[in-house]
Amino acid sequence: MLMALAAAFTAGAGVAQAEDKTVSEKSAEVWDKTKEKAKDAGNYVAEKTSDAVQAVEAAIDKPDADAHQVNVKVTDKGIQMPKSLPAGKTAFMVKNTGKEKHNFEIEGTNLEKSFWLAIAPGDSKTMQVDLKSGTYEADCKLHKDKETKVKLTVK
Repeated sequence: MLMALAAAFTAGAGVAQAEDKTVSEKSAEVWDKTKEKAKDAGNYVAEKTSDAVQAVEAAIDKPDADAHQVNVKVTDKGIQMPKSLPAGKTAFMVKNTGKEKHNFEIEGTNLEKSFWLAIAPGDSKTMQVDLKSGTYEADCKLHKDKETKVKLTVK
């Protein structure tokens, strides 16, 4: 009986303490809960977006039969690929042979394209573009400062 009375008193004290909170303390608690819910929602959206992007990239990972296939290796030191290509539909078959995540970006006249998500070590992705005559630059996009760019001439 004494234990039940002590428990009831403790519970009552907790209610009294909750009622003793100031408006700013209550507002701070609500704000903290709101921030946590927003963070959880943002994480959920980011996760589902990443899943959708991976599904789309997997679906377009096979090049068209009429595309010129170009093997590209992305390493921790840069990109290894041909420096001259013919104009037309081109499928860059990009393999990450490095130890960290990399990406692949091709930039030139009216073209700037990269993968949505980085390529994990050992993984491959395909990027298909229609190359026009001109000059382009290829690089990692994630590590532009520490890796060399490849200048590409398209004829």
